[in-house]
Amino acid sequence: MSDGTLWSADLGAPLHIDTDADPGLWGYLHLQIDKRTFKEWLDPHLTGLAAIHNIELTRKLRRFHKAFYEQTLVILREKFQADEAFIYHPVPLTYMPLVMHATRIHCEAPDAASCEGISAPTVPHPDIPEWQQRTGSIAFASPHLGEDGVRVTRSYPADSTIMMTSVTYHWHTPPGIPDVCLRGHHDDPEVIAAAMEALDDFARTLRLPGTPH
Repeated sequence: MSDGTLWSADLGAPLHIDTDADPGLWGYLHLQIDKRTFKEWLDPHLTGLAAIHNIELTRKLRRFHKAFYEQTLVILREKFQADEAFIYHPVPLTYMPLVMHATRIHCEAPDAASCEGISAPTVPHPDIPEWQQRTGSIAFASPHLGEDGVRVTRSYPADSTIMMTSVTYHWHTPPGIPDVCLRGHHDDPEVIAAAMEALDDFARTLRLPGTPH
């Protein structure tokens, strides 16, 4: 395990995804966390980000981020059943944080073409008119997770005023080894566009425990 890895014990629960991401760019978000530990994490996290961005940490900003992370933790644990979550630090405190979450998916399909997970991110949202949705997909190989990978970007309206942009990475692995899916979204397409290179670099660091560095 290299120095600077974000691998940790996560309050006693074993982690499922390993990464050598730059801790100067990426922070680890504990998904299984109690309220006291959450507060002990949130205060220095926000203070550190405020110092990085040279922004005054007002009560309004603190409340905004506290509410965001509390809601995010519940959604990632209960809705997405995420294994890991990471925060991209360069996004200013005045914006919604950019959180990427990694999930293991058990897919026994013999090849990527037969894996539903590979194509799922490109399927239009059924409740939104197709003409309001934009999807882009490129092959995305990983040094740790193999050649059968894809990166999908999608833009779609969250409501009449907000356009969401999502980024999804999915690698199909051989039968018996879990697929890995990394995804996140933001309400400002420019944030995603500015972070895309860093997102790609981060995605390439992911690996399953026990795989070579």
